[in-house]
Amino acid sequence: MNPPKRNKDFHGIRITTNFLSVFLKNIPKYLWTFFILLNVSEFLPAQNLELNGFVEIDHISYFKKSEQKINGRNQGILQMEFRSGMGDQAAIFSAVEFREDQSDPSRNRTYLDEAYIDLYPGSFDFRLGKQIIAWGKADGINPTDNITPWDFSDFLDTEDERIGVVALKANNYIGNWSFEGILVPAFTPSILPSEKSRWFPAFPKEIPNPMYPTAGSPILKASYEFLNPNLPDEGLKNAQFAGKIASTISGWDFSVSYYSGRNDLPAFHQTQSINADFNEVTIKLQRQYHRRRTLGGDFSTTFGKLGIRGEAAYNFTGDAAGKDPEIDDPYFQYVIGMDRTFNDLISDNNLFVLIQWIQEIPKNDVEYRKDDLNHIFRKSISGTFEYELGEFARLSLQGVYNIKSEDYYLRPNFSYNITDGVTLNIVGDILGGGSDSFFGSFRNNRRMQLKLKYNF
Repeated sequence: MNPPKRNKDFHGIRITTNFLSVFLKNIPKYLWTFFILLNVSEFLPAQNLELNGFVEIDHISYFKKSEQKINGRNQGILQMEFRSGMGDQAAIFSAVEFREDQSDPSRNRTYLDEAYIDLYPGSFDFRLGKQIIAWGKADGINPTDNITPWDFSDFLDTEDERIGVVALKANNYIGNWSFEGILVPAFTPSILPSEKSRWFPAFPKEIPNPMYPTAGSPILKASYEFLNPNLPDEGLKNAQFAGKIASTISGWDFSVSYYSGRNDLPAFHQTQSINADFNEVTIKLQRQYHRRRTLGGDFSTTFGKLGIRGEAAYNFTGDAAGKDPEIDDPYFQYVIGMDRTFNDLISDNNLFVLIQWIQEIPKNDVEYRKDDLNHIFRKSISGTFEYELGEFARLSLQGVYNIKSEDYYLRPNFSYNITDGVTLNIVGDILGGGSDSFFGSFRNNRRMQLKLKYNF
């Protein structure tokens, strides 16, 4: 696979053999977890010992260059997964990921994605350790999914970017009913883009004098200082709890859930100070993670070839009266979707279509910042179209349009299975809208992405 060539209109950074050599040279340092688990498994009655994972090369080129930001991605990922069954009563699993990005070192990471043990005593299932927990039946937007944080260092590339949390999860099954309880002792925030990232929001360079916030007030130059985040103390008083009851009745899958914890996305608390000449203001920003309780539910069913799904949640926050601008007001969010597969549409190929309606209803009349990740989709339509191109290729298009802010995002994707376990993806990211909207503010980040992935 040849990387895109650089020219005056297509700004990319070539994947070099030096990157591959660095990547391969460092792999052995990060396999210690597997060696430990393999040694432990010698003392356990292991039945099935499996080692799986993938290697991925990922390249991104942006169509417009930014002088002060990172203008590409040249990234390699190695993930290795270890599984071992121990009779009928237990199993262990671990996944280690090594990621190195030559273009954006802030995205480099090496850590355990997951490492847990499963226990199956009677009608109960227990999972203890670092794990990824995903809730919800909607596609992409899940109001009930609040337990596991995300790596948002790239807003548009969050596939397989969940962050595992250390938790105890228990499940019990009675007939068609399942009961799930979760305890997360320590808080883990989502990862946000670094200041050099093209996805770091642009702050205004001038603002009205905060001492006289009326029309016609003097305009001051603004500078910003980002303080260390204020994370909650560890301990049971700051633990997160969640529970879910689910069942299937007459072809309807549904669940009711509750979450009590903190928002993994921060609120930016600010303090302002004006210099002695009264012509410049310094704004200090500190990330704080406020408490949130969420009551939600989801459902899915089919009527012939038509699938219907829905998900909704009401978020209780610490500012029910709407008096604190730095704490979210309570709000209700829901997603309704319909999907259908059209068989043998052209040349015996299938077309899958999914359309969703997304809406958020705040308790109070409030306006959100355009870069507030909690409230991107206020009144939106999303769609997914996947068309088979023979046995080994697929063409898809995903997109969302925000009716309120009139901005949009489109992702065309061509996927080709080169051989067993090897897949090539050619992806485009197209953003548009006004500069005062979320996707519109990043419209200069339109780009092309190439991914080559080998699963073993």
